[in-house]
Amino acid sequence: MTTYLHTGVRFRHTVAEKDTQEVFVITRFNALACLAIPCALASSLCIAQAPAPTPNFTLSASNIAMPSSGTASIPFTLTSVNGFAGSLTLQVTPPTPPPGVKLPYLEIGGPAHLYPLAANATLTGSIGILSAIPVPIPVRFHQPTRQGDRTVWSLATALLLSLGLRRKRAANNLLLALAMPIALTTITACGGPPTLTPGTYTYTLTAAEQNSTLSSSTTITVTVPSGIVTN
Repeated sequence: MTTYLHTGVRFRHTVAEKDTQEVFVITRFNALACLAIPCALASSLCIAQAPAPTPNFTLSASNIAMPSSGTASIPFTLTSVNGFAGSLTLQVTPPTPPPGVKLPYLEIGGPAHLYPLAANATLTGSIGILSAIPVPIPVRFHQPTRQGDRTVWSLATALLLSLGLRRKRAANNLLLALAMPIALTTITACGGPPTLTPGTYTYTLTAAEQNSTLSSSTTITVTVPSGIVTN
Protein backbone atom coordinates (compact mmCIF):
# COMPACT_ATOMS: atom_id res chain seq x y z
CA MET A 1 0.00 0.00 0.00
CA THR A 2 1.24 3.52 -0.76
CA THR A 3 0.16 6.78 0.93
CA TYR A 4 -0.37 9.93 -1.22
CA LEU A 5 -1.24 13.50 -0.26
CA HIS A 6 -3.66 15.38 -2.58
CA THR A 7 -4.70 18.99 -1.73
CA GLY A 8 -4.23 18.49 2.01
CA VAL A 9 -6.09 15.16 2.24
CA ARG A 10 -4.24 11.96 2.88
CA PHE A 11 -5.29 8.93 0.79
CA ARG A 12 -4.16 5.33 0.75
CA HIS A 13 -4.34 3.73 -2.68
CA THR A 14 -2.87 0.95 -4.55
CA VAL A 15 -0.73 1.74 -7.57
CA ALA A 16 -3.66 1.03 -9.87
CA GLU A 17 -5.96 3.32 -7.90
CA LYS A 18 -3.32 6.10 -8.00
CA ASP A 19 -3.04 5.93 -11.74
CA THR A 20 -6.82 6.07 -12.13
CA GLN A 21 -7.20 9.20 -9.97
CA GLU A 22 -4.35 11.04 -11.70
CA VAL A 23 -5.99 10.40 -15.06
CA PHE A 24 -9.30 11.75 -13.71
CA VAL A 25 -7.68 14.95 -12.36
CA ILE A 26 -5.79 15.61 -15.61
CA THR A 27 -8.93 14.99 -17.70
CA ARG A 28 -10.98 17.40 -15.58
CA PHE A 29 -8.32 20.12 -15.84
CA ASN A 30 -8.15 19.75 -19.60
CA ALA A 31 -11.93 20.03 -19.89
CA LEU A 32 -11.99 23.26 -17.88
CA ALA A 33 -9.19 24.67 -19.99
CA CYS A 34 -11.03 23.82 -23.19
CA LEU A 35 -14.10 25.63 -21.92
CA ALA A 36 -12.15 28.71 -20.83
CA ILE A 37 -10.36 29.30 -24.17
CA PRO A 38 -13.51 29.65 -26.34
CA CYS A 39 -15.07 32.01 -23.77
CA ALA A 40 -12.01 34.25 -23.86
CA LEU A 41 -11.95 34.20 -27.65
CA ALA A 42 -15.66 34.99 -27.86
CA SER A 43 -15.26 37.92 -25.45
CA SER A 44 -12.37 39.35 -27.49
CA LEU A 45 -14.34 38.90 -30.70
CA CYS A 46 -17.35 40.76 -29.31
CA ILE A 47 -15.15 43.65 -28.20
CA ALA A 48 -13.44 43.82 -31.59
CA GLN A 49 -16.76 43.85 -33.49
CA ALA A 50 -18.33 46.73 -31.53
CA PRO A 51 -18.89 49.56 -34.11
CA ALA A 52 -17.30 52.93 -33.47
CA PRO A 53 -19.67 55.93 -33.20
CA THR A 54 -20.17 57.67 -36.54
CA PRO A 55 -19.20 61.37 -36.64
CA ASN A 56 -22.15 63.56 -37.52
CA PHE A 57 -23.71 66.98 -36.82
CA THR A 58 -27.11 68.48 -36.04
CA LEU A 59 -28.83 71.69 -37.14
CA SER A 60 -31.46 73.68 -35.26
CA ALA A 61 -33.15 77.05 -35.84
CA SER A 62 -35.87 79.21 -34.30
CA ASN A 63 -39.28 80.21 -35.60
CA ILE A 64 -40.08 83.91 -35.95
CA ALA A 65 -42.91 86.40 -36.28
CA MET A 66 -41.90 89.03 -38.83
CA PRO A 67 -41.77 92.54 -37.34
CA SER A 68 -43.50 95.51 -38.94
CA SER A 69 -40.13 96.87 -40.05
CA GLY A 70 -39.86 94.01 -42.55
CA THR A 71 -36.34 92.94 -41.48
CA ALA A 72 -35.13 90.57 -38.75
CA SER A 73 -32.58 87.81 -37.98
CA ILE A 74 -33.26 84.13 -37.32
CA PRO A 75 -30.58 82.39 -35.17
CA PHE A 76 -29.42 78.85 -35.99
CA THR A 77 -26.99 76.41 -34.32
CA LEU A 78 -24.69 73.71 -35.76
CA THR A 79 -23.50 71.05 -33.27
CA SER A 80 -20.72 68.47 -33.79
CA VAL A 81 -21.61 64.89 -32.77
CA ASN A 82 -19.05 62.11 -32.08
CA GLY A 83 -16.08 64.27 -33.03
CA PHE A 84 -17.30 65.49 -36.42
CA ALA A 85 -15.18 68.27 -37.95
CA GLY A 86 -15.61 69.82 -41.38
CA SER A 87 -16.90 72.69 -43.49
CA LEU A 88 -20.65 73.00 -43.94
CA THR A 89 -22.75 74.82 -46.50
CA LEU A 90 -26.24 76.14 -45.74
CA GLN A 91 -29.20 76.52 -48.05
CA VAL A 92 -32.74 77.83 -47.53
CA THR A 93 -35.63 76.36 -49.54
CA PRO A 94 -38.77 78.52 -49.53
CA PRO A 95 -42.29 77.11 -49.85
CA THR A 96 -44.06 77.15 -53.19
CA PRO A 97 -46.72 79.86 -52.89
CA PRO A 98 -49.96 80.02 -54.87
CA PRO A 99 -50.11 82.60 -57.68
CA GLY A 100 -50.23 86.16 -56.40
CA VAL A 101 -48.90 85.33 -52.90
CA LYS A 102 -45.88 87.41 -51.85
CA LEU A 103 -43.50 85.77 -49.35
CA PRO A 104 -40.62 87.18 -47.29
CA TYR A 105 -37.07 86.53 -48.44
CA LEU A 106 -34.57 84.60 -46.28
CA GLU A 107 -30.90 85.39 -46.82
CA ILE A 108 -27.96 83.37 -45.43
CA GLY A 109 -24.93 85.37 -44.39
CA GLY A 110 -21.27 84.38 -44.21
CA PRO A 111 -18.55 84.13 -46.86
CA ALA A 112 -19.85 81.88 -49.64
CA HIS A 113 -22.31 80.39 -47.11
CA LEU A 114 -19.46 78.24 -45.69
CA TYR A 115 -19.30 77.40 -41.98
CA PRO A 116 -16.29 75.54 -40.44
CA LEU A 117 -17.36 73.31 -37.54
CA ALA A 118 -14.70 72.01 -35.11
CA ALA A 119 -14.83 68.60 -33.41
CA ASN A 120 -17.25 68.41 -30.46
CA ALA A 121 -18.04 72.13 -30.79
CA THR A 122 -21.06 74.29 -31.60
CA LEU A 123 -21.35 77.10 -34.13
CA THR A 124 -24.04 79.77 -34.19
CA GLY A 125 -25.12 82.08 -36.99
CA SER A 126 -28.12 83.98 -38.25
CA ILE A 127 -30.35 84.15 -41.30
CA GLY A 128 -31.61 87.51 -42.46
CA ILE A 129 -35.31 87.81 -43.22
CA LEU A 130 -36.35 90.61 -45.56
CA SER A 131 -39.68 91.84 -46.86
CA ALA A 132 -38.27 92.14 -50.39
CA ILE A 133 -35.55 90.51 -52.47
CA PRO A 134 -32.61 92.93 -52.67
CA VAL A 135 -32.06 93.94 -56.26
CA PRO A 136 -29.54 96.41 -57.70
CA ILE A 137 -30.99 99.69 -58.90
CA PRO A 138 -30.45 99.90 -62.67
CA VAL A 139 -29.05 103.08 -64.20
CA ARG A 140 -31.49 104.40 -66.76
CA PHE A 141 -30.64 106.90 -69.45
CA HIS A 142 -33.12 109.09 -71.28
CA GLN A 143 -33.78 107.71 -74.72
CA PRO A 144 -35.95 110.07 -76.83
CA THR A 145 -36.46 107.32 -79.40
CA ARG A 146 -38.67 105.24 -77.11
CA GLN A 147 -42.27 104.83 -78.17
CA GLY A 148 -43.68 106.82 -75.24
CA ASP A 149 -41.36 109.76 -75.83
CA ARG A 150 -42.09 109.77 -79.56
CA THR A 151 -45.80 109.93 -78.78
CA VAL A 152 -45.37 112.88 -76.40
CA TRP A 153 -43.20 114.83 -78.80
CA SER A 154 -45.57 114.13 -81.68
CA LEU A 155 -48.53 115.45 -79.71
CA ALA A 156 -46.60 118.55 -78.67
CA THR A 157 -45.50 119.27 -82.24
CA ALA A 158 -49.00 118.79 -83.65
CA LEU A 159 -50.40 121.08 -80.99
CA LEU A 160 -47.95 123.86 -81.83
CA LEU A 161 -48.56 123.59 -85.58
CA SER A 162 -52.34 123.58 -85.24
CA LEU A 163 -52.54 126.56 -82.92
CA GLY A 164 -50.21 128.87 -84.83
CA LEU A 165 -50.13 131.27 -81.87
CA ARG A 166 -47.45 133.46 -80.43
CA ARG A 167 -44.34 131.95 -78.86
CA LYS A 168 -45.39 132.55 -75.29
CA ARG A 169 -48.77 130.91 -75.69
CA ALA A 170 -47.23 128.06 -77.71
CA ALA A 171 -44.69 127.45 -74.94
CA ASN A 172 -47.46 127.20 -72.35
CA ASN A 173 -49.36 124.71 -74.49
CA LEU A 174 -46.18 122.69 -74.92
CA LEU A 175 -45.65 122.51 -71.16
CA LEU A 176 -49.26 121.43 -70.72
CA ALA A 177 -48.88 118.69 -73.30
CA LEU A 178 -45.73 117.39 -71.59
CA ALA A 179 -47.27 117.48 -68.12
CA MET A 180 -50.36 115.44 -68.99
CA PRO A 181 -48.57 111.99 -69.17
CA ILE A 182 -46.84 112.69 -65.85
CA ALA A 183 -50.14 113.54 -64.18
CA LEU A 184 -51.78 110.40 -65.52
CA THR A 185 -48.90 108.26 -64.20
CA THR A 186 -49.18 109.85 -60.75
CA ILE A 187 -52.90 109.19 -60.56
CA THR A 188 -52.42 105.54 -61.56
CA ALA A 189 -49.81 104.98 -58.83
CA CYS A 190 -52.06 106.20 -56.02
CA GLY A 191 -53.27 102.64 -55.29
CA GLY A 192 -50.51 102.18 -52.65
CA PRO A 193 -47.35 100.07 -52.46
CA PRO A 194 -47.46 96.24 -52.65
CA THR A 195 -47.35 94.29 -49.39
CA LEU A 196 -46.49 90.77 -48.28
CA THR A 197 -49.35 88.28 -48.08
CA PRO A 198 -50.24 87.72 -44.40
CA GLY A 199 -49.98 84.14 -43.17
CA THR A 200 -47.64 81.47 -41.76
CA TYR A 201 -45.02 79.96 -44.06
CA THR A 202 -42.55 77.09 -43.57
CA TYR A 203 -39.00 77.27 -44.93
CA THR A 204 -36.48 74.38 -44.96
CA LEU A 205 -32.91 75.01 -43.80
CA THR A 206 -30.33 72.39 -44.87
CA ALA A 207 -26.66 72.02 -43.84
CA ALA A 208 -24.39 69.73 -45.88
CA GLU A 209 -20.76 68.62 -45.45
CA GLN A 210 -18.55 69.47 -48.43
CA ASN A 211 -16.54 66.23 -48.60
CA SER A 212 -19.25 63.66 -47.85
CA THR A 213 -22.95 62.96 -48.15
CA LEU A 214 -23.72 63.98 -44.55
CA SER A 215 -26.51 66.50 -44.18
CA SER A 216 -29.01 67.74 -41.62
CA SER A 217 -32.23 69.70 -42.12
CA THR A 218 -34.70 71.62 -40.01
CA THR A 219 -37.74 73.79 -40.66
CA ILE A 220 -38.33 77.48 -39.89
CA THR A 221 -41.84 78.89 -39.49
CA VAL A 222 -42.26 82.55 -40.42
CA THR A 223 -45.47 84.37 -39.47
CA VAL A 224 -46.19 87.44 -41.60
CA PRO A 225 -48.62 90.10 -40.33
CA SER A 226 -50.53 92.45 -42.62
CA GLY A 227 -49.17 95.75 -43.88
CA ILE A 228 -45.50 94.85 -44.52
CA VAL A 229 -44.36 96.65 -47.68
CA THR A 230 -42.48 94.71 -50.35
CA ASN A 231 -41.37 95.29 -53.93
